[in-house]
Amino acid sequence: MDSTVRKLSNGLHPIDALDKWFSDGVQLIGQATLTAVKTVKYALAGQIDLPEVFRQANMIGVGSLYVVGVTGLFTGFAMSLQISRELAAFGADTSVGGVVAFALIREVGPITAGVMVAGRVGSAIAAEISTMMVSEQIDALEIMRVDPVQFLVVPRFLAALVMIPALSIYSMTLGLAGAIFVAQAKSNIPPDIFLDSVKQTIVGSDFVTHIVKSLINACIIIFFSCAIGLHTRGGAEEVGHATTRAVVWTMTLIFIFNYIVTALSNLHTS
Repeated sequence: MDSTVRKLSNGLHPIDALDKWFSDGVQLIGQATLTAVKTVKYALAGQIDLPEVFRQANMIGVGSLYVVGVTGLFTGFAMSLQISRELAAFGADTSVGGVVAFALIREVGPITAGVMVAGRVGSAIAAEISTMMVSEQIDALEIMRVDPVQFLVVPRFLAALVMIPALSIYSMTLGLAGAIFVAQAKSNIPPDIFLDSVKQTIVGSDFVTHIVKSLINACIIIFFSCAIGLHTRGGAEEVGHATTRAVVWTMTLIFIFNYIVTALSNLHTS
């Protein structure tokens, strides 16, 4: 009875499941690292398909404007509503702008944009490339002596390096605009007081941290989604598994590296 209770739905004991998850993770990190090395090598050598880069930039950036914008705006709404109410209760309403902006610029902005793009773009990349794998289109490329990394990964990587930081800044900007609106509408905090608090709180290193996190998010989304797609074997069912793995791993790693960058930046400033 105890053995049955401790088994997971897939028939594995918790320890076995943890061991399998760890092994899969190590293998995936290795695959993503090798993909990244080859991608950077091709990019530095100038072996770039510019039309495809622009096409991917449109898919990653323009295609994500709506979902990232709405998410960023309502995140700013919610943060301003909660923070302004709490700080106003302590007579610190003049600090609302700085607190909200600090959270949006350093933490919430990059994570919100990263997670939304991972869900939309990362899953699409993994599904597309894994479908090409199981339908033997990748094999056809290799027969024609075309490296799938150069053909598929490099354009997506270069497009993501530009568009994901841009989306992150876009999300942060809309979040701040929404925060200003809610602070005035719900807590009677004028925009000039809100912005004055932002100026007194935010420094240049906060924006550097924002950009660094966005670039790391771009690398995570592209390299892990492409690595998962390029190593998919089987049939249609495996395509679904690859898509799920891409979303789970990219989102998990975005949160992990967000913490690492935050910890390192705090260590630097202390």
